Amino acid sequence: YIDDIFMTTNLSFDEINTRLIEANQQDENIRLTHTISSKVEYLDVLVENDNGQLKTSVYHKLA
Repeated sequence: YIDDIFMTTNLSFDEINTRLIEANQQDENIRLTHTISSKVEYLDVLVENDNGQLKTSVYHKLA
């Protein structure tokens, strides 16, 4: 079963990776995969980091 999550943070790239590695070691039955980016399509929304401001717009997948 796959659940998707979305998060924002002011942590550095290295701090994010360290925390995700630690989280993956908490339970052998739970595996986290991740993508770190300045923009993401999540559900029907495009979220972009524009110089520290989060901007959103409606996102439509190409058919």
